[in-house]
Amino acid sequence: MRRVGIFLLAVIALIAMTGPVSAQPKVTITGFVDNVTSWDKNMSVADINPGKASAKDKEWYARTRVRPDITAEVGTTKFVLGLEIDTTWGQTANQDTNVCLNAACPAAAGTQQRSGANGGFDLNTDVPGIIEIKWAYTEFDLPLIPMPTRIRLGGQPFEAQYKLAAYANGDFAGVHMTTQWAPMIKSNFTYAQLEESITGPRDNFIRGEDFAIIASVEITPFKGLDIRPIFSWANFIGPTNGASRQGRGGIGTGSANFQVCPGTAGPGTGNCNAANSISSVEDRFTVGIDSRWRFGAFSLDPTAFYQFGSRDQIVAFAPVNGNTSSLRLDAWFFDVRGGWQAGPLLLELAGVYTTGNRAKDRIDQNASRIKYYQPLSTDTSFYATWAEIWGLGIDYFNIIRSGAPGLNPGVAIGYDKYGLIRGGFRGSYALTPAFTVRAAANASWTAQPVDPSSVLTAGAGLTPCFGNTTANAQAACSAQNGVSQYLGSEINLGFQWRFAPNVAFDMVGSYMFAGNALSTHTATNPNTGVVANGRNPQDITALTARVRYSW
Repeated sequence: MRRVGIFLLAVIALIAMTGPVSAQPKVTITGFVDNVTSWDKNMSVADINPGKASAKDKEWYARTRVRPDITAEVGTTKFVLGLEIDTTWGQTANQDTNVCLNAACPAAAGTQQRSGANGGFDLNTDVPGIIEIKWAYTEFDLPLIPMPTRIRLGGQPFEAQYKLAAYANGDFAGVHMTTQWAPMIKSNFTYAQLEESITGPRDNFIRGEDFAIIASVEITPFKGLDIRPIFSWANFIGPTNGASRQGRGGIGTGSANFQVCPGTAGPGTGNCNAANSISSVEDRFTVGIDSRWRFGAFSLDPTAFYQFGSRDQIVAFAPVNGNTSSLRLDAWFFDVRGGWQAGPLLLELAGVYTTGNRAKDRIDQNASRIKYYQPLSTDTSFYATWAEIWGLGIDYFNIIRSGAPGLNPGVAIGYDKYGLIRGGFRGSYALTPAFTVRAAANASWTAQPVDPSSVLTAGAGLTPCFGNTTANAQAACSAQNGVSQYLGSEINLGFQWRFAPNVAFDMVGSYMFAGNALSTHTATNPNTGVVANGRNPQDITALTARVRYSW
């Protein structure tokens, strides 16, 4: 019996050794830490007004960003938890975090943190409630489908196009699926849940059931060329996320313009009007092609999108006062970038064009189609790394007029409702493997002339025809077009020094010559409510240094 038992144990051990070996769990942490300091003049991050009346807008501050990703893997399955901490050096608000710690916090003066930060390291640096969860997703292979298919579930980054922030960028909650049909063909499908209505406004859940679908096919006819046709449908009910819809042309983003029904008028109930008891719905369709071509020392990245659909909105202007009207969407987006590299030298060019509305296209009176392009989300990253003032650069918290989303060039892409024309250049030269100098320049115009008599608020953007209160004056003003298209020209000069393993020091100086299209009759400071003259825009200056440790 003993010999039989030993034999059986030996057989079992042999079978175990020849069978599949269980994958071993593996946990890794990757990420970076940035320490940044910036000095800028007239960037208008907070007061959104580069006009002469606010030209004393100056700032010198420092901050820290910590961005670790914790990945737990077993075989090909993994879970990723992405965290983020953004703090200024020193307390900037009446408390050291943007999480309200007492009942008086929301109404208190000086509550806001520095743009981009969620807290400030005060004395002893005990800052509560500042860890953001960026990603929390599970990714795995799907064995039930004959074609290799990979699924990602949870809070995750967009992978919707090649070009950064051309349509969908940042993070979302939902599903992403990739299927490899052939060596040269791969399909992608994304479902993003933007807002959730739960049981609806009758139970005080006033958000709509907002979602977006993005489908694309990646085709590689030959090595070096990738072509990606894209289709997207975004559906919004009532107000939606500010990344997808910004206040532009005098139209805000709240329930006063985009109601949610059923419900009764008033806060917390969707502002549903009994005489107009249907929810405002927007169906936004985006189709186009994103592509990239690498051939020897050259690169070319052309992108073209067309946007169509409809949007319901309510305006307080006769004769449609209080009634829902439907506006058609009809917009184009073109972006072409190319480069040439010879050893340590890299030269690149960019050209951007988006359609826009004329000043007399009074979308705030339901009087025109919406002709400006609207990305689903850029995460403020459109044109990033190509600029320091008109796009996010070394200090990715600084961008002109960041407090007015409809005029923030990294968010809206176009300038309010007027569209965009931009030409850009950047170049770099590696003097040594550890030291690189770089330069960049760009010039921007609106696609349609801007009305400089507009009033600017962060919530509604540029409202044309200020001061024309009578019907005749409004009619006369609305028949006029804008007068200014030139937004400004920016130049940058900087370097990167990789002076230690995994550590880089970047420094850049920037100057922007302000154009007349930045002028407004008045601009309202979103932090204080103070209304100031917005005419005679002044030039912008910035100097930034950053130390980044990555692992």
